[in-house]
Amino acid sequence: MRNKKADKPDYVAEEHGPVYNFFYSYKTHFYQLMTSNLMLVVFNIPMLFVAYLFSLEFLPWINHKLELNNFVEYWGDTLGASGNASLGNDISGRDAAYQLYYMLMVFCVMFLIATSLICIGPFQAGFHQIYRNLHRQSGVFIWSDFKDGVKNNLKQSLIVMLIGILGSAVILFAIGFYLNGLKGGAGTALATFFGVSFFVFMFIQNMVYQIMVSVELPLGKIYRNALLFFLLKPGPSIMTILVSVTLLGIIPFAMMFTSNYALMGITVFYYLVFVITFNQYMIAFETGEYIDQFVAVQNPPQEDEEEFKYYSEDREGPSEIGKTDKEEEDNDESDNEAPNEEFHIIEEANQSEDNG
Repeated sequence: MRNKKADKPDYVAEEHGPVYNFFYSYKTHFYQLMTSNLMLVVFNIPMLFVAYLFSLEFLPWINHKLELNNFVEYWGDTLGASGNASLGNDISGRDAAYQLYYMLMVFCVMFLIATSLICIGPFQAGFHQIYRNLHRQSGVFIWSDFKDGVKNNLKQSLIVMLIGILGSAVILFAIGFYLNGLKGGAGTALATFFGVSFFVFMFIQNMVYQIMVSVELPLGKIYRNALLFFLLKPGPSIMTILVSVTLLGIIPFAMMFTSNYALMGITVFYYLVFVITFNQYMIAFETGEYIDQFVAVQNPPQEDEEEFKYYSEDREGPSEIGKTDKEEEDNDESDNEAPNEEFHIIEEANQSEDNG
């Protein structure tokens, strides 16, 4: 009886495109990524409070109706918000408005955490170490890889964490300032510009963590390379941003604000075990593709070059017959030599080493 499993061809990433490879990799390591998602939420519990204070501060700055009392008055008294009585959610008026407001807070907090704008930087580097190894297909040991990422990138990741918090604050402040302080088309245009910049900044922050754990560079050059990746590949980058906004914004927002308790529970599950690492790994995988294309070039092993050397039809390749003992000994020594890997960093001609 034939072994069907033995007849199945090996998976070769080079035979497929990056989108197929991403979904294949995600499917293969689904439970590892699900575990990483839960770890990410638990390890960032202190930052959940920071994100909550962040939301309380900047939402009213952007729109005064998003301040708690104004929100409750507008939705509870003016609009007469109510729950879904057929599903047991029979609250109405101010009670329904309070429920909507706290769901809005949960949405904003999880969005800020999931986009890596507010997070514990060293822990985020640890998770990106896992994403890096998944992309490289180099084998993943969640806890040890996580610890290596934290230990090897401690200083830079702390700085990136502060940049994420301060950068987000500046952009959100600018959105509110131009939206409310500068009336007319100019104010709307500038607010829109900073709104778009917010999502580009979100994308670049995630790329920075992935570049940090992949190549050894000063932080300034890491940010410069991340920006270059975005500018060199604007189409795929914008598409990834749109997917992120859909996964982290539109879908959970729609589920949470239906007043359906079942969908609210699904949303919590969606945050805890799926969407955060799916989104972050998607950006990390794309960044890994850019690193392979623009940053790192690996020379093929010498023995592979000899193996695939082309010989014309009128000339035979070297024969094993008639080799002297000296030639065979030299060949054995060359076979035992480890292949050399050389990495060239864009904008620099010097070599750099991988973080591990």
